[in-house]
Amino acid sequence: LPLILNPDRTKMSKRKSQTAVADYIRQGYVKEAVVNFLALLGWASGTEEEVFTLDELVDRFDLSRVHAGGAVFDRERLAWLNGVWIRRLAPEDLAERLLPFLAEALAARVADGARVTREPTADDLVSLAPLVQERLPVLSAIGDLVDYLFIDPVPLDPALLVPRRWDVATAMTGLGEARDVIASQGSVSFEADELEGPLRDLASRHGWKPGDLFMAIRVAITGRTATPPLFDTMVALGRARTLERLDAAVAMLRERL
Repeated sequence: LPLILNPDRTKMSKRKSQTAVADYIRQGYVKEAVVNFLALLGWASGTEEEVFTLDELVDRFDLSRVHAGGAVFDRERLAWLNGVWIRRLAPEDLAERLLPFLAEALAARVADGARVTREPTADDLVSLAPLVQERLPVLSAIGDLVDYLFIDPVPLDPALLVPRRWDVATAMTGLGEARDVIASQGSVSFEADELEGPLRDLASRHGWKPGDLFMAIRVAITGRTATPPLFDTMVALGRARTLERLDAAVAMLRERL
């Protein structure tokens, strides 16, 4: 049977490498991806296929296709398979698996001074699944994608509130007027497709690139420069909290003028 090798083709060992399957599960790799990946270490299916369920592996595995040469443990291939398997999960299944990772992420935010305003539920994550499923490399990444929905205040870096082509005064104007546009949308009409058009119109009236305005809004309401789609994020956050965070961001920028 082939040895499992590090990328530099040295023998994999506990002293130099992460060799416990449980460690990968704790990092957020799903069991289906780990089994799929390990089965391909030193064995080939005889086809171009790389994604197999356990039942398919049981059906196809044949010792005659196990090669004697060393098998390199390729973390990039494992990460790719993990993404494939995460995207195959039903929303309810994904939500159940994500909950403990989100709880761990929120506990870390509390340790840093944030306050959890609402404990996430499986139903919350089922609703969020369409927004995050394509963006999850591992289950443990869920905190960075949605933790701002459940904590207050979100940490804000004032420098990130000002897009590269803007100055502080422009950012304050942009966020202030965006706040007014968003406030004009009633709670009933607070939907992604109802928000995007008016905000694009705002950018057009001022001659701003929409991406600059949207980035400033994204940072103001999430504290991050990368999130699930902005308008869906606003809807998930809710009208009142979106307006509160825009007000806080404008106040922060005012202090820098």
